[in-house]
Amino acid sequence: MGRPNIVFDMSKYDLFRLCEKRFNYRHNLNIGLPGKSIPLDRGSLVHVAAETYYQALKDKHTLAEAATMALSKIRVAAVVSTDLDSEVVNRIIDVMEEYFDYWQTQDQNLIINEVEQPFMYELFANDDVAIFLAGKIDLIVSDNRYTEEPWDHKSYDRSYEVGRMSNQFKNYCVFTKSNFLTVNKIGFQKTLKPHEKFIRTRLTFDPLILEEWKQNVTNVLMTNYLACVAEDKWPMNETSCDKFNRKCEFYEICDSSGLPAKNYKINSNYVKIEPWDVTRVMKRSSQIIEEDKEKREQANDGKET
Repeated sequence: MGRPNIVFDMSKYDLFRLCEKRFNYRHNLNIGLPGKSIPLDRGSLVHVAAETYYQALKDKHTLAEAATMALSKIRVAAVVSTDLDSEVVNRIIDVMEEYFDYWQTQDQNLIINEVEQPFMYELFANDDVAIFLAGKIDLIVSDNRYTEEPWDHKSYDRSYEVGRMSNQFKNYCVFTKSNFLTVNKIGFQKTLKPHEKFIRTRLTFDPLILEEWKQNVTNVLMTNYLACVAEDKWPMNETSCDKFNRKCEFYEICDSSGLPAKNYKINSNYVKIEPWDVTRVMKRSSQIIEEDKEKREQANDGKET
């Protein structure tokens, strides 16, 4: 029998660090609230637009051609794989058109190395277990100063300061062996000018920071995570139940008294969702949208029959 593999992406890792109990509901019991949030749909359209645009530039299309292809992709993707109304979709199109226009001079000087690059690497291994970390980098670019630098697209509504403590950012830098990462912020604020909402912030990660991060992730998974798995006990982190006036989606379960009450809440208010698939995280945004389209068509066919 081969040694077991632990495979995490940073969404999964962050959730485990946030609350082991919440991690258990999402990744072991595979339950969640019905419905899907609008921000997730909007973010997926932003990413598919950026993917289309930068892939077109990589394929030597002109800036105008790349922008046209990207905006068209938004329209198609919105119809086949989201529940967004036309007003929201039109707003996404307007913002991305403004974004492409604002960065056209800088973007034409970029060397596009990779677009939505999936990866998986071995973080740690001994005789008993191996740990693999996975992910997908929005963009890897080079210019006259930086080589093979990872970029991460972030759409947002409110201004915020970018920090380098993100597990996602460090994961990207470890894989690419880069000491730099650019956060490509795409703002949706209607009152701000382009230079105020389209911001590219370059972060620096020295080797000591990245090595410390690798050791910390290894320790968390080799101790906390494996202990939870071995004992099938997933402690609750009460400090994460209600953060920034937003309750955890599993709040009402944990707030119930006794196992029968908890099970009643689970059966009454939650639905089974698809198990978290690390390979899905590694797929391109356009591929995920196509898969969502197929699932919707299959579901509709099932209703008709």
